[in-house]
Amino acid sequence: MTISGFLPQRWRASPEAARHAEAIAGVLHTAPLEQATAGPGIVSLLGTTEVLPYLVALKSLHRSLRKARFTIVDDGTLTGEDRAILAHHCGDPEIVPHQAVRRGALPPGGAWAALLTVLDRRAGQYWIALDPRTVTLGELPEVAAAIASNRSFSLAAGEAPGGPARQAERRIAVLCGTRGWRYRAGCGGLSGLAAGGTGRALVTAFQFELAALGETATAESARNLIVANEAEPVWLPKPRYARHSAKGDAADAAFQYFPNGPGHGEAYTAASQAAISRLL
Repeated sequence: MTISGFLPQRWRASPEAARHAEAIAGVLHTAPLEQATAGPGIVSLLGTTEVLPYLVALKSLHRSLRKARFTIVDDGTLTGEDRAILAHHCGDPEIVPHQAVRRGALPPGGAWAALLTVLDRRAGQYWIALDPRTVTLGELPEVAAAIASNRSFSLAAGEAPGGPARQAERRIAVLCGTRGWRYRAGCGGLSGLAAGGTGRALVTAFQFELAALGETATAESARNLIVANEAEPVWLPKPRYARHSAKGDAADAAFQYFPNGPGHGEAYTAASQAAISRLL
């Protein structure tokens, strides 16, 4: 029997997820992380199917940052066993149920809960939002410099596809222009919000203005707005920071984001295995 046969069924929700889980199970044999009193906070939205990918994402990023504290927003599916594994490997991180995050007038959903968790806590600490479907394969000096200078950052978005998504981006950009806000499309794999920046006020106003047009703000568009309106934001440069597309590009990037997770197949698996080998 392969090692995937011993992994919980919930981690193998599809054939692609099963193959990926088997391929990256070695992350469970890497050294546990320790929480640091100094350094940025790292927050991730997490469900039970993403526990192994999250360990790869967090440990490989931490290898570059070296000091951080970890917070997880539970999408509602984490089990007791998941929590025990996360406690062992991540220095007993804080786990916040997404339902416990105060929403006010903002939409429901785990992505909003993760963003609001950061906005409510950024007054005295730098925060990084990390997607569990990411892999760090090299040093990230641009991220380290942004943290050291307390500047917010984001992955720069690639060319937007056509259709409704592109049209929505254009409507948001026009709206922001009429309100005196800057807007730049970013990429959700990795972003940083400087200590002392804005809280809920800007995104609440953004949601109100979009609602008046019959639309709803997404957590990603709200984060794009926040970063664009920060003082001297940093847009992480390509090709060192890359979002994989269906073409399977960006294989040499130091930081790689796989938005379709195991759906990226061998490219995601190979990057994850390379990251694990750096941790052993």
